[in-house]
Amino acid sequence: MTATRRDDAASAPTASAPTASAPTATPTPRRAGLGRPFATLVTGVLTSNAADGFLYFAAPLLVLTITKDPVAVAATAAVMQAVPALFGVIAGSLADTRDRRLLMITTALVRAVVLAGLLVLLWNDAVTLPALFVALALFAAAELTFDIASTASVPDVLRDLRGLERAHGVIGAGQQVLQGFIVGPLATLFFAWSAQLPFAIAAAMVVASAVAVTALRRMLTPDAATAAPTPTDPAPTAAPTPTPAEPALTFRERFAGGAVEVWTRPPLRRIVVFSIVIGILAGFGQAAYAYYMVEFLGVSEAVLGLVFMALGVGGVLGSVSVHRLAARYGRRRTMLGGVILLAVGFAVVGAAPVGRWAPWVAALGFFAAGLGSGWWNVLAVAARQRMVPSDRLGRVSGFVTTVYAFVLPVAAMLGGWVTRLDPRLPWYVTAAGSVAVVVLMGGMMRAVDDVATSPSTFAPSSESPRTSPNPAEESPRA
Repeated sequence: MTATRRDDAASAPTASAPTASAPTATPTPRRAGLGRPFATLVTGVLTSNAADGFLYFAAPLLVLTITKDPVAVAATAAVMQAVPALFGVIAGSLADTRDRRLLMITTALVRAVVLAGLLVLLWNDAVTLPALFVALALFAAAELTFDIASTASVPDVLRDLRGLERAHGVIGAGQQVLQGFIVGPLATLFFAWSAQLPFAIAAAMVVASAVAVTALRRMLTPDAATAAPTPTDPAPTAAPTPTPAEPALTFRERFAGGAVEVWTRPPLRRIVVFSIVIGILAGFGQAAYAYYMVEFLGVSEAVLGLVFMALGVGGVLGSVSVHRLAARYGRRRTMLGGVILLAVGFAVVGAAPVGRWAPWVAALGFFAAGLGSGWWNVLAVAARQRMVPSDRLGRVSGFVTTVYAFVLPVAAMLGGWVTRLDPRLPWYVTAAGSVAVVVLMGGMMRAVDDVATSPSTFAPSSESPRTSPNPAEESPRA
């Protein structure tokens, strides 16, 4: 399903023909803006991500008030990561078959209800680990659906797909600013003051997100083919030939369709595998980060958020600089360089000393990790979006999320168990594993450079029902 902006031909400026005595002036090139619909989408996405950040920063600290077991802290991440394994394909299918903006509004309100229930338990001092895990699972399911629908909406609201990397850079930078500079420090500081406060703020943020997406929905028509003509629309010269509707697909068929799209496109398959492996390593390394920072290194809860500001600084610089670096050095080199920086950051955090210097050294490592993640993540998502047909991106994203989520909770629990043995070891394993992935798989990532210049190279095999679209003609989403 696609969405288009309302026709604004009536407001388009016109130019009169130049006269012989008045030479035409050459206009100064200007970089086109991404448009008001995109700005509204960003508002909804960032307020939603801010709510997620308040919950995810505060939840591990809430677990530490119940138990000091690092496995229980890791289970907090595992629960939230296991939800996509059960709900990923459903969320992707919904993003393909439902009004994406309405889906975002609904899931934002569902999260508000979940947070309200958790607040009732907190105020009555009745929170238990099972109750917290159930609330996190419900919240994660709604969040996953919102994220898939919002990511799939990015090309819908862009004026030109050449701004795809820039658009994702803007979103990535905004997320890093919020979670690194604002949400992270405030969530931990507010939790040290009152355990209820971060969750109350998160509830207010998801309601604000629903309001922003409602405004966006009013700017867009659900389908350009069914939009009623405005008085400024030119009269049609001939009745268009109706396109037969595609038969409805079951969730199993959509899962299989996502698998086929990935499998029949070798460059896409390599990028997906690369991203999944890096994500698993990162999840393993930081699964029990709250235990490591607070209980092992001795960083206070109030300072913990300030340490994460370094992650935000690095993430912002990575997200806003990635398109310039990619243009100069190539997408593949920039993406692989980001993974190396991620590895360096994890190694530095793992080597942080116990005591007064722990926040400073850990902040340096988080800065490097944030910078590297900003580079590789933006480029990987943009490459996937250019490779997949528009109407199949939701199911592809759901398929990838499902595969990723089946193994990520296991990685998180393993990280918690390894933290019991040695709290530093998971960070070192992630660093070494990331470098190994770059060495072994770096040569397979040439498609990241080729996809923007030769889209026809990525056509699927003859068994696939569609060929790869031209990015200038169709709006891929991932």
